[in-house]
Amino acid sequence: MYSQCLIVFVLITSSVGNPANKLSIIHIGALFDFEHPSVDTGRQDLQAAQIAITEINHRHKDLFYGNYVLQLISNNSRCDPIYAVDAFFHAIFRRPQLHFLVGTSCSNETKAVIDVADYYNLILFSHSTSFISQANQSYSTLVRLSVSDENYNDARVAFIKYNNWSHTAIIHQDSIEQSLMMAKLAKYLNESNINVLFTQSASRLNLTSALQNLQEKKARIVFVNFDTSSRAIFFCEVYRTFIKEVRERYIWILTGNDYDSWNFSISNCTKKEVLDAAHGHIIIDSSYTRKPSFINPNMTAHRLQQRLHLKTPLGRQTLHAYDAIWVIALLIRTSLQHNISIDEFTYNSVNMRDSWLTLLEEIHFLGVSGPVSFRNRQRQAETVISQFQIDIHRRYPIRIIAEYSQISGFNTNCSKCRTLLWPNKMPVDTERTEIRRVILKFTDIILVTVVCVLGLGLAIFFLIFNIIHRHERYIKLSSPKLNNVLIIGAMHIHIAILLFGFDQWFLEHNIPGHACIVRIFLFSGGFSLTFGSMFLKTLRVYRIFISNDRSLLHSKLLQDYYLLLICLYLYGIDAIFTIVWQYFDPHFIVFAYGSIRRLDMDTVVSDEICYCNSKYRQKILPFIYLYKSLFLIVGGYLAAKTRHVHIAALNDSKFIVWSIYIVVLTSLFTVIVMLSIQNLRVYIVLCFVVIIMTSVIICLVFLPKVLKLKHRNQGEVVSKELYMDDSRTRRLAVEISYFEAHRYAQLQNRELKTELIRLNHALVTLQQRLESTSTTVTMTLFPLAVRFASTFLQKTDVLTSNTLSNHKTSSETVAFDKEAMTIGINSNEENDKNSIVDTTTSVDSFLHEFKQQTTSLSSSDSDLSVALHSFIDASSLRLSSTDNQQNVTTDNEVSSSLSPIQIMSDNESVLYLHLANELNMTKATLDSDFDRIDR
Repeated sequence: MYSQCLIVFVLITSSVGNPANKLSIIHIGALFDFEHPSVDTGRQDLQAAQIAITEINHRHKDLFYGNYVLQLISNNSRCDPIYAVDAFFHAIFRRPQLHFLVGTSCSNETKAVIDVADYYNLILFSHSTSFISQANQSYSTLVRLSVSDENYNDARVAFIKYNNWSHTAIIHQDSIEQSLMMAKLAKYLNESNINVLFTQSASRLNLTSALQNLQEKKARIVFVNFDTSSRAIFFCEVYRTFIKEVRERYIWILTGNDYDSWNFSISNCTKKEVLDAAHGHIIIDSSYTRKPSFINPNMTAHRLQQRLHLKTPLGRQTLHAYDAIWVIALLIRTSLQHNISIDEFTYNSVNMRDSWLTLLEEIHFLGVSGPVSFRNRQRQAETVISQFQIDIHRRYPIRIIAEYSQISGFNTNCSKCRTLLWPNKMPVDTERTEIRRVILKFTDIILVTVVCVLGLGLAIFFLIFNIIHRHERYIKLSSPKLNNVLIIGAMHIHIAILLFGFDQWFLEHNIPGHACIVRIFLFSGGFSLTFGSMFLKTLRVYRIFISNDRSLLHSKLLQDYYLLLICLYLYGIDAIFTIVWQYFDPHFIVFAYGSIRRLDMDTVVSDEICYCNSKYRQKILPFIYLYKSLFLIVGGYLAAKTRHVHIAALNDSKFIVWSIYIVVLTSLFTVIVMLSIQNLRVYIVLCFVVIIMTSVIICLVFLPKVLKLKHRNQGEVVSKELYMDDSRTRRLAVEISYFEAHRYAQLQNRELKTELIRLNHALVTLQQRLESTSTTVTMTLFPLAVRFASTFLQKTDVLTSNTLSNHKTSSETVAFDKEAMTIGINSNEENDKNSIVDTTTSVDSFLHEFKQQTTSLSSSDSDLSVALHSFIDASSLRLSSTDNQQNVTTDNEVSSSLSPIQIMSDNESVLYLHLANELNMTKATLDSDFDRIDR
C-alpha cells in the first residue's frame, strides 16, 4: 500500500511539472519473505528497494529522458515455493503487466519461481540466492546480485597458491545444491593442480564422524560450506573432536561474512569454546565498500542503514536489494540508448528478453554493495579474503588480509589489509610423512672400511708369513698350502663386509641385485675355504693316528693335491649354486619402513631401510645354513676324535673347537639380526662382530706359529709330543689305554722298519765296494753282515743263491744278489715290542764289533779303513739314492711295496710318512717311551 501511494505521489508531482508529457509506468514484481522465521530481513529488503525506486523516479528525466517511472508490486513469498508461485501468478493475472522480477531470498522458492517466470520471458533479479544447481544451463533468465559461490573459485585458488599449498579437503552441508556446488569446486581445484584429498557431506548427526574421517585423511586446509544457522554447531564439534594443538594446525575456509548471524544458543558449547575453535578461520566474501556509490554519491551502506532506522549493520541481502533496483533502471536506460522500446514488451517477447540479457554485460557501476558488473548473468565483484582474528573485546573480529580481482589478482597490499596471523607457525596443507632413507653415514663407512682393511692386512701378513716360512719344520707339519686357503677364505669374508659400504653406489647404478648375490657368494665361499681347509687338515691327522679303515701309506688324503682339490670342489659348489640362484631367482632391493614417529604436529617420520630379497630367498637361506652347519658338525667330530694327538704343529683340533664356538655364536647372532634388522646401528655392530670373529679365527691358527718360530728353542726335541694320552702335558701322563699304546707302537715300529731297509741297502752297497779286497776281509765281513741283519729283524731269513762250499780258496768272491734277499716282517704284537726294544742296542753293538774286527786285520788296514769310511757314508745316504724297492709287511700283515722317497721334499705327505726321522727323534727319547709303554 505504501509503495502504491508513493508511485501515485510521484506521478502527480511529475504531471504538475510537465502537463504536456505522459509518463509510462514500468511495473516490477517484488517477492520478499515477511513471515519466515529463518529469514527476518524481508521487510528491510523491501524498504531498501522502495528507497531505490524513489531515488530513481526523482531522476527519471536523467535516466529515462522523462518518459518512464518505476512502480514496485510486492507480495509475501514466505520462503516457500508454493506461496512464491501463487504470489507470482497473482501478479501476472491480477496486476498490470510486469517487466521484471526482484526478490526470492530462499533457493527453493527461487527455483520454483524461475521455472514459471522463464515461460513468461521475465528476468528475475535475485538479491539473495548465491547458488543454484546448474544455474547457467537450466535458468537462462536468472540474474543474481549476490555473488555466486562459483565466482569465488578464482580467489580460493589464488589464496591456496599464495601460501604454497597443494592439498585441500571439502566438507559441506548435506544438501543437493551444496553437493553440486562443492563438486564444481573440487573439479576446479583439480584443474588448477590442487589435490582434493577428501570430500564429504555432513549433517548434525554425522558431523563428528566426518571430522574424524577428515583427520584420518591428514588434510589440513578445509573448505567448509554450511548455512548460517549451522556454523556455530560445526565449530562446536571441531572444539570437541580436536585437541587445541591439532585445532591450531587446521585452516577452515568459509564463504560469506555472517558472523553476526551465528546462533550460539543451539550448540552444546559455550560461545567462548565456539570462538576458540573458529579462531583463525578464513572468510571468502565480496567487497562491500563504504565509499559513496557512483549512481548516488550521497548514498552509502551506512547512510542506507540510517534511512532504514536500523542500529545494526545491514546484511548483504538488503544491500543487494537496493542495487537490484538500480540494475533494472540502468538496463532500461541502456535499452533506450539502443532504441529498444520498453512499451513493446509482452510476455511473448523472447527477442526483447534476449536483448536485455545481452545488454546486461554493459552495465558497470559502484553500488552500495560494491562494484557491480555481470558476466553470463553472474555478478562479477571484487573478492575479499578475511581472517577471523578472535578478540572477545572487539565488536568486529573480522580483519581483511587480501583482495582479489580479475584485473589486479591476489593483492595483500591494500589499504585495509592486515597481516595474516597463525597461532604458532604457518600451517601445512597436509600432515607430512617424511620417508628418511637410512644409509650409512660417512663416518660409519670410514670406520667399517678401516676395520675391514685392518682385517685384510692381518690376513695378508699371515699369508706372507706362511709362504716365507713354508720350509720350516714346524710350518711344514701344519700344511702351509691349506693354511693359505684358510687365509684366502677369511679375505673373502672381509671383502664381503667391505662391499656393504658401497650400497648407495650400487643403487645409483641400478645394480643392487647383483651386489646382493656377490656378497652371498663371498660369505658362502669364504666359509667353505676357511673351515674346509681347517677340517681337512684335521682329517689328515685323523687318518694318520686314528683311522683303521685303509692302509696309511695308500691314503690319498695324506697328499696336499687331493685335499686342495676337495677345497676347490666345495668352492665350486658355492659358485655354481649362487649363479643358478641368481639366474632362476634374481635378487632385488626391497624397501622396508620402520615405525612411524611424530616429529611435530605437522610431520611424521618413517625410516626406509633397503635390503636384498628374492622370491625364494627365505626358503633357500635356511638350506644354506643347514649345508654349512654340516661343516661344523663334521669338524667338531674330527676335533673330538683327534683331541689326544698333542702335536701342536700338526693338530689344530683345539683351535677348531674354539672356531666352532665362535662361528656358532656369530651365526646365530647374524641370523637373528638379519631377520629382524630395523636399526642401522645394529647392522654396523654386526659388521664389526663378523670382522672381529674372522680375524680371531685366523689368529688362533697362525699366531701360535708366529710366536713358536720367534721364540723357538733349537735344542728342544719335538718328539716329546709324539704320543697320545689323556693329559695335556707329559708330566701328568700316568696311564694310557691299550689301544693307544698299540697304535703308538705300530707307528714307531713302522718308522724303524723303514730305517732297517735303509741300513740293509747300505750294507749291500758296502759289500759291493769290498769285492776287490782279499778273501780274508770278505769272509770276515760276511758273518758280521749276517749278524747285523738278524739283530734288526724279528725273523731274518737270508737266502743266498751262491753259498760257500767246503771252505774254498780265499781268492773266490762272494756275491750277494740283492734281488734274492727278502725280508719277512711279522706284525705280531709281542714280536713288535721285542724287536723295537732291542733295535737300537743291536745297532750300537754291531758297529762297535765291526770296528774291532776290521782293526785286527793287519794285512789290509788301509783297505779296511776305506771300507769303514765307505760304510759310514753309505749309512747316511738319503733314501732317494736307491733305485730298488723293498717289500714290507705292515701290522695288518699286508705286504706293500715301499718306494724310497726323498724326505727333504716340500711334499707334506712324505713328511708325515717319515715323521719320526724328520722331527729328529733321538734314541734316548724313544727308549723312554718304550719303557713307559711296557710298564
